[in-house]
Amino acid sequence: MPALEIRPYSEDYREDAARLLAARYTRERAAEPLLPDVDDLAAHIPAGEGAVATRGGEVVAYLIASVRADRAEVGVAGVAATEPEAVRDLYAYLARTWPPRHQAIVPASECALVDAFFRLAHGLQFVLAVRETEPAEPVDFGGTIRRGTPDDLKAVADFDRILWTLQAGSPSFSGLDPAAEDFEAEWADLWEDPLFPLQVVAQRDGRVIGHALLYRRPSGDLRVPDDNVDLAHAATLDDVRGSGVGLALTAHVLKWAHEHGFRSITTDWRCVNLLSSRFWPKRGWRPTHYRLYRAVP
Repeated sequence: MPALEIRPYSEDYREDAARLLAARYTRERAAEPLLPDVDDLAAHIPAGEGAVATRGGEVVAYLIASVRADRAEVGVAGVAATEPEAVRDLYAYLARTWPPRHQAIVPASECALVDAFFRLAHGLQFVLAVRETEPAEPVDFGGTIRRGTPDDLKAVADFDRILWTLQAGSPSFSGLDPAAEDFEAEWADLWEDPLFPLQVVAQRDGRVIGHALLYRRPSGDLRVPDDNVDLAHAATLDDVRGSGVGLALTAHVLKWAHEHGFRSITTDWRCVNLLSSRFWPKRGWRPTHYRLYRAVP
């Protein structure tokens, strides 16, 4: 068998990379039909620092990363291979000059590719997932769900603070500092932004106890389905968990999205967030991509 050779990526290899990506993406769509139908895969090959692996003159893998001051990021279309093991050689070639934080978004259905990164000391950090919308039945939680208004700013900001606090603790250790963030300033213009078509709050006995936010994620990304909306944020107060508030909010947004012509709804979660990593899969969200992460000592 001819030896594997590693070469810097250039535009001369775009057609070969597109061929590998097209084969990968065909398998992805077979595993998850909600993913968009894309004709021109070459247009999705990213710019960045990359390399290709060839065997006998044939390109069998490519890896391209966007390299910033603090991290190198392999995007959704940044890696594909007919020989997934060759990705490890590409990583070894490229990572010599990378900053110490590395991440890669890899299709959940590409088990051999995920395994290659696992054996490069990457761990599973984020899950990106999708499910169909549906005319879900309302869930009785002893309260009501209504559209949010600017009068709910403090409550919504507090929900974001709750999430940051949860992520900062064990076992997430995100490094986020809730005390350093002005949450109300971050959320102040929410109700003026057309990219957020729906923000609702759950209320019980006059108290706002949960909220959910939908986001019109721009299309054109291989992981974003057609006619899709994103569940961008959802949270409840600590003392009402387990009382049906999260179920009611989920049913509400699924039904609203269905009634407003959205075919699918995406979301994501940190896999080390014990609450969300258990809640969303049970609500029908299926992983499409993993964000894998490594911090080099």
